[in-house]
Amino acid sequence: MKKIGVLGWILIGFAVGIIVGAIVGKPITVIRPLGTLFINLLKMLIVPLIFSTLASGVSTFTGGKLGRMIGKTFFWYYLTGVIAMVVALILAGMSGIGTGFPVGELKKVEIKPMPHLVDVGLAIIPTNPIESLAKGDVLPIIFFAIVLGMSIAAAGKVADPLKNFLEAVAETMYKLVGYVLWYGPIGVFALMAVNVGTYGLSILKPYALLIFLVYLANAIQFFGVYPALMRLMGIKPYYYLNKIKASPIFAFTTCSSSATLPVTMRVCKEAGIPDRTCSFVLPMGATVNMDGTGMYQAISAVFLANAFGIQLTAYHYVMIAIIALLASIGTAGVPGAGLIMLSMVLGAIGVPVEGIAIIAGIDRILDMARTAVNVTDDAVATVIIAKTEGDLLPESLLAGKPIS
Repeated sequence: MKKIGVLGWILIGFAVGIIVGAIVGKPITVIRPLGTLFINLLKMLIVPLIFSTLASGVSTFTGGKLGRMIGKTFFWYYLTGVIAMVVALILAGMSGIGTGFPVGELKKVEIKPMPHLVDVGLAIIPTNPIESLAKGDVLPIIFFAIVLGMSIAAAGKVADPLKNFLEAVAETMYKLVGYVLWYGPIGVFALMAVNVGTYGLSILKPYALLIFLVYLANAIQFFGVYPALMRLMGIKPYYYLNKIKASPIFAFTTCSSSATLPVTMRVCKEAGIPDRTCSFVLPMGATVNMDGTGMYQAISAVFLANAFGIQLTAYHYVMIAIIALLASIGTAGVPGAGLIMLSMVLGAIGVPVEGIAIIAGIDRILDMARTAVNVTDDAVATVIIAKTEGDLLPESLLAGKPIS
């Protein structure tokens, strides 16, 4: 009999958590610290993992290679992002979602003011890299890691000790990821039990269509768009998705792209994608590539516009698509961040920001699906970029080749 691996136990914890949460109900929240501990362990890995893997990965690229990697990464990220917006807006527009929804008396939700785009751009460049590392500011860390890696490559042999040190840190972090994952079944069980126990099924009834459309849009992206793109690029789509399935499962339970990054990097490496490609593409994706979040924001904006009786025109739909895509770029990969960024989309089409209170109660339920798609998109982009760069991939991943 085949021994159950860590992923098998995680799936068992996932299923048992749903069952226990439904049976026990709200008292199950007493085990919330077990789930919080798991998320904290994953977050512990984020900064050293991103910095060491990205800096060491970039240091192996020449100037032309680095330019191609950056161009391809953003091309694939925003190609899928545009497709995601089209899928979401077609579904929302055809359904009439939100029409006649009882708005009732809204409680004002305190939303952090949106920073200007210029300020966001300037904030990417750290004035103190050590401070950014300490605070876990991902975008400045990514910027500093990239320029440091470029400088290591330019310095040549004299920088080999620093390059070797970063590679050693990266390998050590991969091992640490493996240790943390063995706590995964307990953490996933606790997270799912608390979610189901807290919300139950009653909260789903008034929002059934919204939840259904968000999950349907994400399912179309996951099972339709991504496989089609991989098939087009000569990759066996469902074989690859099966190889990296631990990543969307973790994302579904943690609702955090950043916390899932160590798992995504592990499964992509185990699927046969070279370290340097994973180290370059995935850390950026965990921060700036959010297809699921963009679809959630687009559908939610249409839902609230209809609920408030705002007549949407073609111009509104275009604005929703553009702003939702840009907002998804700036959405931090942590639970609930998409709800804050939704205010930008609502403001662009004249929907009262207070409408976020309508969504807030079920945001966690919507967050689970969109985060799973976010991390899957990162993994799909990684294998496609690896293929186009001529990286040596296992023949079992390539269309027309037998599965070994």
